[in-house]
Amino acid sequence: MIKRSSPPGLPSAPTDLVAVAVGRYQVLLAWDEGAGGPFGVRVERAAGNDPCRRFLDIGGVAPHVTAFRDGSIKPRAAYFYRVHAWNASGDSSSSNVAEVTLQQAGKDLLPD
Repeated sequence: MIKRSSPPGLPSAPTDLVAVAVGRYQVLLAWDEGAGGPFGVRVERAAGNDPCRRFLDIGGVAPHVTAFRDGSIKPRAAYFYRVHAWNASGDSSSSNVAEVTLQQAGKDLLPD
């Protein structure tokens, strides 16, 4: 008789997501990893000028990695981020939403 194992339950949602602007063109994200054996984490972003705040996938990280760098942003813009852990059973619920507004050109917080 072949014993089949059941798929794992959904992973817990990552918590305490923070977003920090670094210079004019980068945002660093960090979060606490949830439990439940995630295979990785998906990162989503919405632009501040989108009235529907549609979140789009912009990347992901491997298990036990709790940071992400978004280098595809524009100065003088607001962005919203959230992350989801995932495994063979699917995606967790989303983390909290973190918002960041980039400085205008010439007013760096840190040099590029």
